[in-house]
Amino acid sequence: MTVEPSFMLYEERIREGDTVIVYVTYGQMVPTVVKRGQTLMMKYGALRHEFIIGKKWGQRLSATAGYVYILRPTSDLWTRSLPRRTQILYTADCAQILSLLDAKPGSVICESGTGSGSLSHAIALTVAPSGHLYTHDIDETRTSKVQEEFQTHGLSSVTTAVVRNVCTSGFHVENSADGVFLDVPAPWEAIPFAAKSISRVRGGRLVSFSPCLEQVQRACLAMASAGFVSIETIELVPEQKKIVTQHRQSLEEFEEIGDAYPKERKRNADGELVENTERVSTAIVYPYSQPTHTGYLTHATLLPVLE
Repeated sequence: MTVEPSFMLYEERIREGDTVIVYVTYGQMVPTVVKRGQTLMMKYGALRHEFIIGKKWGQRLSATAGYVYILRPTSDLWTRSLPRRTQILYTADCAQILSLLDAKPGSVICESGTGSGSLSHAIALTVAPSGHLYTHDIDETRTSKVQEEFQTHGLSSVTTAVVRNVCTSGFHVENSADGVFLDVPAPWEAIPFAAKSISRVRGGRLVSFSPCLEQVQRACLAMASAGFVSIETIELVPEQKKIVTQHRQSLEEFEEIGDAYPKERKRNADGELVENTERVSTAIVYPYSQPTHTGYLTHATLLPVLE
């Protein structure tokens, strides 16, 4: 029996029709819709879908040439494994944007553009089950593809994908949004329409992503002209690190005995060479390759209209 799959349902075991994230290696995760009779081919050989159905989330499974893990889909895992159709916003970006939008269950959020749907999934899962995401893109192919993914992931009830140029035609809704996010080449053209889409009774938040400071400057002027207040810009540069243990050697020890490593030995107070047990923990960048991009987030508030 096939049931409707969803990113929001938390069953203990995997069902047919569920979207699973197959963790192969740190740099390779494969999103897969589980269907009987199909086989997933990857680095560690073949894995039949029949072996996935009924297993617990997070369980390690044996493929024909190695082991993989079957993970429950989240917005973070989807960002790391989704099919790339455009440059995407990564998890650190999405988390900061959601905070600046003050997004929460029940919020109505407008987004432009949709792109590959990385941020779209993060917003949809945040505003569910009583809120709604209206995502806009000028490319019909991208819009239809992300709408198909919403349906597959069980998010169609809280999302609407619209083919529209918000810089010329505005947003799908007016006077009802709690927040608007812009990722367009000329955000200053869309800002007046963003102000119209935000609820005049509740007010709301506006966040704009731009890769260049020139875009930020023009966007700030447009926000002020449209009535937004508390306009600020931040630069987000995420970097993952891990703690490692390293040997520590003073300059005096180096001058006396030279580089004692890797023997890990040093002289004690009596001048005898003994094992060097003095270690220190420090943070290093890891992994060494971390995909990200330079960009600026400009955010502002539109206050409610008092009657």
